[in-house]
Amino acid sequence: MTLNQKSNTNSRRDFFRKCTALLVVSGNEITGLNGKSFLSRDKSTSSKRIEILEKELVFVSDQPGDRSFRPVPQDFIHSQFPPIPEIPETIPVEYSWKTETCALFKERSLNGFGAINDGIYADGEHLLQIVATTPGAPDTQAGSPLYKCWYRISADAGKTFSPFRLIVQAGNSKDEPVKGVRIGRNGYTIPLTSPFIKSSNGEIMVPVHLHPWDFEKQAIYNPANAYLFGDSGVLIGKWINNRKDIRWEFGEWARIDHKLSTRGLFEPSIAELSPGKFAMVMRGSNYKNSDLPGYSWISYSTDYCRTWSDPKPFTYSDGSNFYAPASCSTLFRSVYNGILYWVGNITDENPNGNHPRHPLVIGRVDEKNFGLIKDTLVTIDQRHPEKENERVELSNYKIMEHPRSAEVVIALTRRVDGVWAHAPSWYRIKLA
Repeated sequence: MTLNQKSNTNSRRDFFRKCTALLVVSGNEITGLNGKSFLSRDKSTSSKRIEILEKELVFVSDQPGDRSFRPVPQDFIHSQFPPIPEIPETIPVEYSWKTETCALFKERSLNGFGAINDGIYADGEHLLQIVATTPGAPDTQAGSPLYKCWYRISADAGKTFSPFRLIVQAGNSKDEPVKGVRIGRNGYTIPLTSPFIKSSNGEIMVPVHLHPWDFEKQAIYNPANAYLFGDSGVLIGKWINNRKDIRWEFGEWARIDHKLSTRGLFEPSIAELSPGKFAMVMRGSNYKNSDLPGYSWISYSTDYCRTWSDPKPFTYSDGSNFYAPASCSTLFRSVYNGILYWVGNITDENPNGNHPRHPLVIGRVDEKNFGLIKDTLVTIDQRHPEKENERVELSNYKIMEHPRSAEVVIALTRRVDGVWAHAPSWYRIKLA
């Protein structure tokens, strides 16, 4: 979510058309789940540095005919699963307005690169895909607070899917599908940068954030008057009826005081640290109060994502703070080596709301003293002053894993002052 909501032909949609995801394969299988244990694997490679093996940079100033564009290496494309049918631009709904717009957009082809953080989860031949919709315009101050989430299931590795069904928490109704949500009043959505994961007890964990309701003012809750405010939490899915459907549960929302983060907590990303214990890293903001330190925030659950501790700043593993703008970040556990990593923006000085969104970094996470291991941090990319001003955005990325080696490709489309590059930049990275 950004403060600039002007439509643009070179919008985020163009990036998703060129490099989009197919599904998520969980890399968080812990001891006792299907006999597989990443956490007990030999971590002898941990002393090795993360390396940027190659990159392809496409700047906003580049034109399509300026030079040939190198595509993402073929090994990372459809590496774990075949293409799946595209999501339609709109879907019918059983409300008075009859149709809603999908936040993924029609031109966002799902026959693209394939990424671990794009709203799909794979469990063998069974696939779960979630899409957010709104009766308004997606990613706007009016349309975003009305999001709701729908899911569809495939039993044949994505060749065919069930119709989309509204996610309704067990015991709730289609008018109040999830705790804190009433259709037509406020809503919630999945972030587009966070993987779904399978927990050690077999549940499917889906990070979500809420646009809460202010009952006193009878309006969307926004105590700092700072664009939009969010709470974060996790939807919990369980296969039922021989994996033909999913039973949905939800615990509690995590909230932060607006005097600590003016826009609340958005874009959560989660990891299971030990059976039942989860960490959730979330986007904060100091928009409209630049004296506040800009941090990412972290909360913990010890009951499989039902309840959450009070949010604290996400820090280095030695306890020291680092600055982060209001931008997405992602926790992911490598399917190859089982190590937990974090991707996001870290700034040298206190940010001002959403900016600066550079450099983009990756580092290992210390799971015992939970935090970034400072000496493992590697800069994926940074601003190129000869081509870009300070407002270049290196965010809203997709992460693609190699199926047989400890490598990932991270792809993003650069944006400067609301204008997007014509093609994605990508980075091939060897993990420690």
